[in-house]
Amino acid sequence: MTRNEYDDTEAIAIAAMIGLLSGTGCNPPDEIAKQSFDYAEAMMRERDVRLGAKPGFD
Repeated sequence: MTRNEYDDTEAIAIAAMIGLLSGTGCNPPDEIAKQSFDYAEAMMRERDVRLGAKPGFD
């Protein structure tokens, strides 16, 4: 995993965690953390399917 991929995963997981916490808030913290990264990984896979590889700088 590159540094950029690591940063993307972390940022998406934090956004997912905020969404999960603002929802029901009934899940234990360990479960919320796990779900956050599950959502992040799924979003990154879908992003790659829809957008393809990120282009480099010109």
